[in-house]
Amino acid sequence: MTSKEQNNQDEENVNAEQDDGMKEDKDQENVEGTQGNSEPEAGADENINMEDSKESAQEETQDDVEELVDLTKEEIVELKAKAAERDTYLDQLLRTKAEFMNYQKRMAKESDSTSQFAIQSLILDFLPELDNFDRALKLADNSKDFDKFVEGIKLIEEQLFKVLGKYGVEPIETVGKAFDPNLHEAVMEEENNETPHHTIIDEFQRGFLLKERVIRPSKVKVSKRTVEEEEESDE
Repeated sequence: MTSKEQNNQDEENVNAEQDDGMKEDKDQENVEGTQGNSEPEAGADENINMEDSKESAQEETQDDVEELVDLTKEEIVELKAKAAERDTYLDQLLRTKAEFMNYQKRMAKESDSTSQFAIQSLILDFLPELDNFDRALKLADNSKDFDKFVEGIKLIEEQLFKVLGKYGVEPIETVGKAFDPNLHEAVMEEENNETPHHTIIDEFQRGFLLKERVIRPSKVKVSKRTVEEEEESDE
């Protein structure tokens, strides 16, 4: 091979290497271009999703607006009237509740006051009779007339019974009456063939009724017939 041929061969090799380098550069550019194009596509997808969300929200808002628009003026006025009526009833309810609570407090206070002074009138009516007792005792100290003293005590007793009668309190009848366990308490029995069986023959403690209700039963002694007397009575 001549030197000329050798030079031509070297030039061809150089040109071939340059072509390969250029080819590699082009391939590299194609790869980078492909990567660069893929990123904008992802961003485009995100933009599309955001736009879809906005459109969905706008559609929902539009639906709500359409529902409101569907109401007529008369219906809107009616709704406002009902809301005002509801507020009025609620206000009345709250006022009534407050008034009832105040009423309960006032009644509780009045009840306490009434219970404390319930017997005030009775005490005031008894005080004059207590004064009469004081005067009778003083008279007994200064006088030896026992009969007048006893007479004075009896008068005071009568006045006391009148005061009790004013308040519906009455004594229970006993001596000579048939024994009644609802009114009387038998504390003693005595054989007595002259009176019917279980007849009250003596009173140990007087009982009282308050408007026909027993507030204290009478303690009494009742008669008891012998067995022979009861058999004769049966015959």
